Amino acid sequence: MPLKYKLLRILGNFISAFFRNKQTRQKIRGYFGGNAWKEIKRSARLSKCGNFSIKNVNGQKIAESDEVNLGFIFDGDSILIAEEIFRDHEYSFDINADCVVIDIGMNIGYASLYFAMMPAVLKVYGFEPFKPTYKQAIFNFSLNNSLSEKIEAFNFGLGDQEKTLDLDYYSKSPGQMSTVKSTFDIHPNRKGETILETAEIKDASSQISEIISRHANSKIVLKCDTEGSEKEIFENLHKNGILDRIDCIMLEYHFSYDKPVIEILKKNGFNYFNQHIITLDTGDFGMIRAMKSCN
Repeated sequence: MPLKYKLLRILGNFISAFFRNKQTRQKIRGYFGGNAWKEIKRSARLSKCGNFSIKNVNGQKIAESDEVNLGFIFDGDSILIAEEIFRDHEYSFDINADCVVIDIGMNIGYASLYFAMMPAVLKVYGFEPFKPTYKQAIFNFSLNNSLSEKIEAFNFGLGDQEKTLDLDYYSKSPGQMSTVKSTFDIHPNRKGETILETAEIKDASSQISEIISRHANSKIVLKCDTEGSEKEIFENLHKNGILDRIDCIMLEYHFSYDKPVIEILKKNGFNYFNQHIITLDTGDFGMIRAMKSCN
């Protein structure tokens, strides 16, 4: 047991001794014995993502910095998402031109904000099918007035056709919600902890084609992190010739879907890097980064 943790427990026991109410004493000991230590660890992780300070707004912890403000930072898997984006710079790119970013799988909006921070990014279009997650993203955008002016968010996902899905939603892990796999395939021990959500899916080619038409003179960058929908999305884009108009792709793949996606990328003239991260029970997981071949 770390020394800091032991000292916190001792402090909790000392402070609780001044209270007569048993429940109050238990709450104090519980906080110093568990929650306080968790917050210290999370704050240490957050410090590696940037020069953030924590502010309490209506009971919600907000991570503030001169560049970006992040809500829900200690909820669910938010700190992990922040690490991937702001510490590891998973979506860092420079194509030496003004561009528009299409964020498929917007989640709680951290990646969209990261893109909006880039001077060369003129506009970000984000797609998120799960309403609770979408609402968190909108809240995060409201904390960043200048950045949010660049962002247009949609509360629907993209796929191979128009459809409406009733899906189990696990609020403690919005970054791992899928529209093609059951929540219990990904979180087998979460039965009884989910709520039923209705997710709307729209045709990927129709939505992206419209965006491209609005920005005919800009490079188009596509980020895709959809927990398994990437296969049907890229099959749809390939079938309708949309990938001819995409310049750069950053894609997180799941369930070993790198293989069919890579075949599609090669057919559409992309060079790519495939970073295999881990093999899970559900298949291979990793990142693909692709650019149009220079002729």
